[in-house]
Amino acid sequence: MNEDILRAARDMLPNPEHSVTSIAKLLGVSVGTLYNHIPDLRELRPATQEPTRIIQP
Repeated sequence: MNEDILRAARDMLPNPEHSVTSIAKLLGVSVGTLYNHIPDLRELRPATQEPTRIIQP
C-alpha cells in the first residue's frame, strides 16, 4: 500500500456514504489491509447510530 492510497482512504473514511468495504474495493485493497495500515480507522468513521440504551424496569 502506498501513500497515495492511504491518503485517499483517509479522505473518504469520514464520509458516511462510503463503507469501508466500498473504499477498499475502489482502491483495490482488502478491508483487512485498510485496518492494518490505518490503526485509527474506527475513529475516522462517523457514528452511524446512537448507542443502545438499556432501561431497567
